[in-house]
Amino acid sequence: MNIPLRVSLKQLYLGDTIEVEYVRQTLCVNWQECMKANQECQGPGVKVRMQQIAPGFVQQVQQRDERCVARGKMWSSNCRVCPDGQTQSEKIDLTIDLQKGMYPGEPITFEGVADEKPGMNPGDLNFIVTQESHEHYHRDGDHLYVTMEIPLVDALTGFKHEFEHLDGHKFVVNVDGVTECDHVMRVSGKGMPRRGGRGGYGDLFITFDVDFPETLTVEQRNGIRKILGGSGSSDEL
Repeated sequence: MNIPLRVSLKQLYLGDTIEVEYVRQTLCVNWQECMKANQECQGPGVKVRMQQIAPGFVQQVQQRDERCVARGKMWSSNCRVCPDGQTQSEKIDLTIDLQKGMYPGEPITFEGVADEKPGMNPGDLNFIVTQESHEHYHRDGDHLYVTMEIPLVDALTGFKHEFEHLDGHKFVVNVDGVTECDHVMRVSGKGMPRRGGRGGYGDLFITFDVDFPETLTVEQRNGIRKILGGSGSSDEL
């Protein structure tokens, strides 16, 4: 049984303990008293009967029959000791240990906790980690990615910016010199916790999107040309 476990990027960064209530089907306490012999039953849900197709020729026909619970055993309908049928509902409490840095699609398994059926061992219950999208950060493996819009003046003169990480701690990024549009800056150790016993953290990649002004006054254009030495003709007469 696979169940999606929706968690936030912050939970995957910090790790978390999640308490859940799961409802499963368990065998009726007296289920064995409700079985009767039937040689056509070859196993759980499997029935084989002999069919004559011509004089002297007999063929085995296999078909599904949910009343078969084991080899040679069939469920007896309307059994008094199990009036609700083979199984009954049971609520169980489970504690999910969400490890730091777990990946989307990774299973958290509880062995033998799935539904029970006569003649069969219960399967495993898998909670599949499903990561919710984040407002700012995007994850790829152990790395985080974020896009930051900066004004043209900062792109030309340099700047510093304070970021807030997933766990709430703040850190400052200093950028000196000119920043090109779509420039990507790598900040070591500011990504996700690494899995598999490697320790440490991945990296943070910041993409800078330069916000160019829509219009400039004559004075602003002339001032920029004087500073940067542009080759265009001056607006001054």
